[in-house]
Amino acid sequence: MSIKDSADEWVRKGPTQAIAVIAALGIVVGGIVGFGVGYKVEQSRTKSDVERLQKQLKAQAAPTGVITGALGQRVGKVTTTAAGSITVTTKERGEQILATTATTVFGKAVRGTIADVHSGRRVLVTVGGKEMIVLPVASKLGRVVTSVGSDNVKIAKGNGAPGGTIKTADINLVSKVDAATAADVKADDSVLAGGRARAGDKTTFDTIEIIILPADSGFAG
Repeated sequence: MSIKDSADEWVRKGPTQAIAVIAALGIVVGGIVGFGVGYKVEQSRTKSDVERLQKQLKAQAAPTGVITGALGQRVGKVTTTAAGSITVTTKERGEQILATTATTVFGKAVRGTIADVHSGRRVLVTVGGKEMIVLPVASKLGRVVTSVGSDNVKIAKGNGAPGGTIKTADINLVSKVDAATAADVKADDSVLAGGRARAGDKTTFDTIEIIILPADSGFAG
């Protein structure tokens, strides 16, 4: 008897066995196909989860609406105050909204002397060096004083401004900063704010520090 005859005889005599074998082969093939499809689905889901997590971490690392980089400044006259904001009029940018938070530091510049200027302290200096504001120890504004001599003050570069040497005789006004609060800021006050411009918003400035300037301050001019 040939192999073919034997196979035909087996199928004829045992249809149940043949069906079982065919079904088993179908299950194996289906399982392989199903495994491949499942693997692709799981791979796609895992990739999606990773991408979503990366976006979340990136959003946490870069606060929304804040441009990173060197600190900038806004100087202007206060028009209105409200919870979380101070609106000022500036000469260069027109109306600006100084956005404040619970961490914004407020100070008020009061009359000081050259004796208040020390190495390691940060200072704000007007163009030409005629006026200097000695900032609080924790301030991040201005530039650091590198040395104080008998007739000059040397300051380092920083926050986008170059370093240089200022002759003591050329400094007409020195101020120091006393602690203040948001409630101390009134309409018509001149203020200097340090912070960063908000992304995509030309009028909002996110502040870290606000200083109320003296009425005769050159910074306000």
